[in-house]
Amino acid sequence: RARGILESKFLELKQKFQQGEVPLPSFWGGFRVSIEQMEFWQGGEHRLHDRFLYQRDDGAWKIDRLAP
Repeated sequence: RARGILESKFLELKQKFQQGEVPLPSFWGGFRVSIEQMEFWQGGEHRLHDRFLYQRDDGAWKIDRLAP
């Protein structure tokens, strides 16, 4: 029931603002997070872990394996 209400409201607002941007309230604020690099670690059995480093390079992601 709650999911249906949420989806209905979403479709209503999507149609209402389809021609332009959604206006922000006057009290709105926030932060923009821009990621330049991110490391992923995946634990494996017997300490055979995988580590990958993703680094942004001219709009694309360069991937380096750090371990093993």
